[in-house]
Amino acid sequence: MNSSVMTEFQQLHSETLESLHSRYHAMVLRTAYLILADWGHAEDVAQEVWMRVNRALVRFDPERGAWSTWLHHITVNCCLSTRKRLSRWLGEQLRPETEQPQATTLDNLLRSEEEQVIWNAISNLSLKLRSVIVLRYFHDLSYEQIAAILECPIGTVRSRLHTAHTQLRNHLEDV
Repeated sequence: MNSSVMTEFQQLHSETLESLHSRYHAMVLRTAYLILADWGHAEDVAQEVWMRVNRALVRFDPERGAWSTWLHHITVNCCLSTRKRLSRWLGEQLRPETEQPQATTLDNLLRSEEEQVIWNAISNLSLKLRSVIVLRYFHDLSYEQIAAILECPIGTVRSRLHTAHTQLRNHLEDV
């Protein structure tokens, strides 16, 4: 490839990456936060995701699946890798951040408390179960899309959702 063609390709790649980043960064960050339950780690994962996307963008094949599926796959894998690395370093189960509700009325306070109880229940799920819950209910993805992202059979997605629902129900009944 001559240098002018290479320069043009690099410029197009950079513009494409900037466009994708501005469009999908919030989704990547939100997914990472919902899985890891920590903003600091979520921001680190988001940076890692975009570095991986930058390196692999030229290999993305739209015939193998949708862009968002590919991006979710990278995000979930980065979250799993980060959680594993942090657990090894810290030698303990990582606990999610707890945020105090900022409510000004009784209704807001009650809603915030309900949301906190639900969030605590979700954050107590294993990472595999939490990932399925996040992809299904926070991103409204189909079982097929989740299976593609997690690279597992649809039956596994259904099983994990069923297990997650059971654990959430048990946790919420105890509260």
